[in-house]
Amino acid sequence: MISKVEILFLKKDIFRVSLPIFWVLSLLSGFSIIYSREYLSGPFRVDNIYAMFSTISSFMLMYLAVSLFGKEFQYKTINMIRISNRSPLEIILRKLMVMIVVGLLTSLLAFFEVLAEQLYFGHTDVSLTSLLGKLTLSYFVYCLFLFSIGSIIVFFLKNTLFSFIFILLFLRIGVTFMNILSNFPIMRPLVQYIPLSFAENSFSFASYTGKQTLVLVLWSLIFLSFTPRIYKKRGYE
Repeated sequence: MISKVEILFLKKDIFRVSLPIFWVLSLLSGFSIIYSREYLSGPFRVDNIYAMFSTISSFMLMYLAVSLFGKEFQYKTINMIRISNRSPLEIILRKLMVMIVVGLLTSLLAFFEVLAEQLYFGHTDVSLTSLLGKLTLSYFVYCLFLFSIGSIIVFFLKNTLFSFIFILLFLRIGVTFMNILSNFPIMRPLVQYIPLSFAENSFSFASYTGKQTLVLVLWSLIFLSFTPRIYKKRGYE
């Protein structure tokens, strides 16, 4: 029988089969840009490498955001967590820690891919120190945001697959909706304070501005402040 401690153990959530698969696919995706850039004279910049890398890693992080609690519903262990003598806040923070750790590891992979390309081909067209900082920040705030909305979604749907589809459509369609709103003069100043208008694109190119970072963190904290209460009401099977 699964122990209460094991359910919440960090390694149990991080070391899962799907993560290495997604990491390899992300690296291959980024490598396609490197190959085109170096051998096919493709018109790509360095930022296209980690942008292409993020096309796969973003799906992985979306799925992780909903599966951290979603799998507890799937395996009927959510009730065991509730009686584990841990507060809702502690349980949520433990899951958030997993999300952040995986995100930071993924950012390092993206960085090392660019680093390998720069060293192997002798390029010096990017500041590696600056790039590492941008990738780390981007993956951190993006993971924080995904977890804050993903957890709430899965508490209501109680299904990993449906929650993943929901968050994917929410983020993708949200961009289109924000673009439509920005065409109205009265709404244009407000759109920049809604994460849906920039979260995805800025994550892909690791280009969050100071304002965007602050907006994303504040919205994430607002969502997270409601999560313990929602967990107490919906966190059972």
